Amino acid sequence: MLLKILNDTGHTMLESVTQQEVIDQINEHPTHWVFVDGEMVSRQEINQVSWDAVEVVTLTQAIVGGY
Repeated sequence: MLLKILNDTGHTMLESVTQQEVIDQINEHPTHWVFVDGEMVSRQEINQVSWDAVEVVTLTQAIVGGY
């Protein structure tokens, strides 16, 4: 699968990553939101993902709103 890690300086794309590599990156970016094939997934649901069917995982910094 493809893993995209977005941050304030751009992004990193990692191709052909394994399920374990994705989970490791999710754990290494605890403040990032997780999107699996375009759908936001909570960290509590990560173990329930059917990884064999996943094409793209995107980690993006959480957006903080307010005024």
